[in-house]
Amino acid sequence: MPIELAPDHKIGLALANPIMIASGCGGYGAAYQGLIDQTVFGAIVTNPITLRPRRGAPGLRLVETSAGFVLDTGLQNPGVKKVIREYRQAWSRLGVPIIAHLPAAEPADLHRTARALTGTDTIAAIELGIPHHAIPFDLKLWIEAVQRDCLLPVLVKLPLDRALELAEAAANTGADILVIGLPPLAAALSPTGESVTGYLYGPALHGLALHAVQAVKELVDLPIIAAGGIHTLNDAQAFLQAGASAVQLDSLLFIDPKSAVELARALPAD
Repeated sequence: MPIELAPDHKIGLALANPIMIASGCGGYGAAYQGLIDQTVFGAIVTNPITLRPRRGAPGLRLVETSAGFVLDTGLQNPGVKKVIREYRQAWSRLGVPIIAHLPAAEPADLHRTARALTGTDTIAAIELGIPHHAIPFDLKLWIEAVQRDCLLPVLVKLPLDRALELAEAAANTGADILVIGLPPLAAALSPTGESVTGYLYGPALHGLALHAVQAVKELVDLPIIAAGGIHTLNDAQAFLQAGASAVQLDSLLFIDPKSAVELARALPAD
């Protein structure tokens, strides 16, 4: 029986499996074709999509740490027009719901990007990424901009370290689903001494994310998707037992994508 992530939305978002691929970890849906069976996942969240192309962060982007790695892509992407042109047909053939990830931007740009993606008829939902510096007023403008001409469910991905602070504002503005959450910011030095500041990924985030999910679940009555430090079946089950409806895998797909498939196969929908 499918998992319905947006039960109050007129279109809804049904997943055959509670294990999803997080944004930035599966490209635009075709990154792992030929390497793993992507159809075992409940959904794939795309790499960031912005209205205009972004070149991304210069220089070194990833540094390993004792607890995972620090990654800074600078939201590199070819822009919404090229993404649609190059991946629209692949989305329709994958057999897995595709969720487009839109990083927060100027409301007018978000509106145009969401409208273009909605018009493809191959996107199942929009995920709006909220930055660490967001305030509730910004949140309201961004969510309303995405929803203006978009009939699809809207997921709002909150920063892990500010999820409790921003969850109520997202719920009150009309978010259909909350994703908890965007990894915390961190810095690391490479073996050559070069510093990288970006998002921290790895198993150490699991406890932080689990605490945030438990706290937000007590505050708002919305479906929750958990993300952060999920590397084992026990990790995923801990979030589901805490009240999350689904989970997103991130760092595991960089380290061992075949283990991610095994995890997804171990957790079919009830």
